[in-house]
Amino acid sequence: MVSNRSRRSLSRRVFIALEGLSGSGKTTVGQLLAEKIGAEFYRTPAPPFDSIRDRVDKEADTTARFFFYLAGVVQASAEISHILKTKSVVCDRYLLTTLCYHRALGITIDIPDYVFESLRKPDYTFLIVCEETKRIQRLSRRGVTYNDVQEQRLGIAERFLSEYRKYHLIEVGNSNDDPTIAVETILHFL
Repeated sequence: MVSNRSRRSLSRRVFIALEGLSGSGKTTVGQLLAEKIGAEFYRTPAPPFDSIRDRVDKEADTTARFFFYLAGVVQASAEISHILKTKSVVCDRYLLTTLCYHRALGITIDIPDYVFESLRKPDYTFLIVCEETKRIQRLSRRGVTYNDVQEQRLGIAERFLSEYRKYHLIEVGNSNDDPTIAVETILHFL
């Protein structure tokens, strides 16, 4: 049950972005949070981008891959803006994942300001974090993706997390086996 404080805070429609490393629990926390506040759960990349994601990840040049994911965020922004006309949105990864991941890979691309200005800005962005051993266990249980293997092979998880932390996001610990604790933590900030 959502507390009175949360209901009062959510009397308006909000856009909440959850960022973090693979296996940190963003999807589980996001789905529970969306259910709790009556929001739509949205996951990037959305269709039609999700259907070719694996191929892009495996075959595309790193710069091309960056622009693919950036285009997916532009599409997500438009779709999220539409959803927000009727309800709140909890998004599993948004712009910061694209920026931070590719910076961790060493990509530095100057994007024109008008691209960023055109994107829907989240009302709240939370960085979901967990202990590394727990994160690796979760990845093993859910099935390791190509990107998970690449992150481990290149050793970029720490750089990726470091890039996220440059934005001074609210960090929500999710090492516990009970994701409702992370949800309750988020609700205190809304």
